[in-house]
Amino acid sequence: ANKTLVASDTGKTFKTSGGTVIFTLPATTVGLVYTFLYTGTNGGGTIQVSPVAADGIAAVGSAVVNKDLILAAATIKRGDYVTINSGVGATGVTAWFITAQRGIVTKEA
Repeated sequence: ANKTLVASDTGKTFKTSGGTVIFTLPATTVGLVYTFLYTGTNGGGTIQVSPVAADGIAAVGSAVVNKDLILAAATIKRGDYVTINSGVGATGVTAWFITAQRGIVTKEA
């Protein structure tokens, strides 16, 4: 099921095994970290990680504000994951950053 995360969820790994699951992030606060792990059959699901409207996620092309990270059913495999954390970027703005991943991670168009 879709889940809206809160700051107290920091450090947790969220697992999904099928279907499309959307994880909505809280507003960025330095030091938050979340991992999203796919445990289903190859090609059997999609994970979307959605920032709040004012935030962006860096490391997949440019950091476009209010765009989801996606591990899509077309390419997802059992064990694929993405870990993101929030910190201060080069411009001095707090943002989300991918710090680890396995599999193909794209960004919403």
